[in-house]
Amino acid sequence: MSSYLFGRERKVADIPIDHPSCSKQHAVLQYRLVEKEQPDGMMSKQVRPYLMDLGSTNGTFINENRIEPSRYYELFEKDTIKFGNSSREYVLLHENSKE
Repeated sequence: MSSYLFGRERKVADIPIDHPSCSKQHAVLQYRLVEKEQPDGMMSKQVRPYLMDLGSTNGTFINENRIEPSRYYELFEKDTIKFGNSSREYVLLHENSKE
């Protein structure tokens, strides 16, 4: 799967978030194939995660900063994501992450 929908509407959300301040379809996490320049100047293709707020009422936050709706933001290891006024935080890790 290349994308995951976060929201309160359990019929369509891939990852349900139940906090009342969250929208039915709140945000989407999408994996995209992008070209990145390596330190040696060579270009390589990598799959990277991006997050977009879907125009939610109470916003989506990356590292405590509210993001603009309808715009993709690249996520990096250990970024924290919050939805609406929920105190629950999601932390982006990869398989080799250390706590």
